[in-house]
Amino acid sequence: MRLREMSAAAPARRSGLGVALFLEATERFSFYGMLSILLIFALDVRGLGAPQANLFVGSFNALALVSTLLGSRLGDVVLGPTRTVLYGCVIQFTALVLLGLSVAWPVLFLPAAATVAVTNGLTRTNMAILVLRHAGGGRSADGLATLYTFAINLGAMFSFLLVPWIGKHYGYALAFGACAAGLFVGAATALPNRRGLSGKVHDGAPVPTGEARATARAVPWAVAEIGLAVLFYWVVLNFPAGGHWIFWAVMSAIPAFWAWVWRTAAPAQRPGIAICLILIAEAMFYGIFDEQTTSTFVLYALHNLNRQFSVAGVTLFELDAPQIVAINAGLTMLLGPAFVALYRFMDTRFGTVALSTKYACGSVFIVIGFLILCLDTAGGTSGLRAPWGMFGAYGALSVAGLIMNGLGLSVVTTYLPPRVRTMSVAVYYISTGLAMYGGSVLANIMGIGRLHAAVSIPDSLSTFHAVFRGFTVLAACGAAGILLMLPVLRMLEKRACRMVSKVGGGAWGQSP
Repeated sequence: MRLREMSAAAPARRSGLGVALFLEATERFSFYGMLSILLIFALDVRGLGAPQANLFVGSFNALALVSTLLGSRLGDVVLGPTRTVLYGCVIQFTALVLLGLSVAWPVLFLPAAATVAVTNGLTRTNMAILVLRHAGGGRSADGLATLYTFAINLGAMFSFLLVPWIGKHYGYALAFGACAAGLFVGAATALPNRRGLSGKVHDGAPVPTGEARATARAVPWAVAEIGLAVLFYWVVLNFPAGGHWIFWAVMSAIPAFWAWVWRTAAPAQRPGIAICLILIAEAMFYGIFDEQTTSTFVLYALHNLNRQFSVAGVTLFELDAPQIVAINAGLTMLLGPAFVALYRFMDTRFGTVALSTKYACGSVFIVIGFLILCLDTAGGTSGLRAPWGMFGAYGALSVAGLIMNGLGLSVVTTYLPPRVRTMSVAVYYISTGLAMYGGSVLANIMGIGRLHAAVSIPDSLSTFHAVFRGFTVLAACGAAGILLMLPVLRMLEKRACRMVSKVGGGAWGQSP
């Protein structure tokens, strides 16, 4: 009997994992497809100026990450991850349809955008949980994390290429409709296979899922929480400058959370918590620059980039301004497996490389990326710039993202006790979201605030040079600080190891 159960479990795991990865790819296609045209839509259809559109996109990105707190709560204690993901997909599909209709009825735009930002939190954290549930039976968590990242960037790359092209040739209504259609295909595949999606079968034994918590009372309660979040986001997006106050309010709440974690932790846990705090601050540093890849970079491509990628006079391909972000997703997707292989080689040959060292390497690539654009926009030439500088900048930032952003959840798993990990994942996403909002504010201060529709090519080039120069200096100062922190982090890592060995490996137990 046991043998038959295990043989039946293996296909179930494979089928469930495939469904989960396909759903993640289609959901990311819909979300990033919408994001790929959000800035241009705000400029062309909503009539916002470049500074206001830049701040709007920054606010949207921040809110989309803040909503992971709601998604973690619903997935952990109310609905369970499977139902939270599926409900999120249904709501996001509806919101994308409304975004398409907002071309004719503008009043629908902000409520629909607010809803998409909320549903990002419902799907993002819980999809990762569902994928990782399929570990076992020859599948490691590291391998599943690589597949998960690949699925994200696969969906993102195709959306950044396809959706802006549809918007340019057939209109924004159909572009948003394509995002909705992609999500519909993924959800329609997942719904009949939701049992396998939830990862309930694991080596022939049921996995605790918390799905039973979704009682008749839990569903309307969850809908009410989602509705309140949408209303709050709608208010913030109505007044993007008001996000300034939300920014500071949430920023003040995050230290309070970490103070509580520190106060309730056992002494053996505190060195690890200190390491986690420093590395999350470094991940937030990356978020400031990551925000520019979907806002400032697109504005630069719109104003000053020759978007024909040519070699020796032969045009290889051409991208529109919103499509330029596909370079980032494509390079991240292609480089991800190589980085996993590199880490395994280094771990085998030289021993485990500390996360702090990897973060320091990532900060150097941030400097390289913005230095490329700073040099590319320098000089007196007033013509459009060749796109290869942008390609090089995206390449460097893709490496930085794989190192710093990709390892963010590893920091939480490695250094924090289990009792606070779920909430800490949400706080991590919120922290990076706030950093991205701060990045949009900084971009406006450095020069984006001076852009306007009638700006000349030489003037806009001068503006972008000032912006990229400012971010290069900021990146260099941050990288220097991260490098100087390495001895402190190594000292804390040694102390954490001593504390763990002293208590016999029980450092992650409950505090007394």
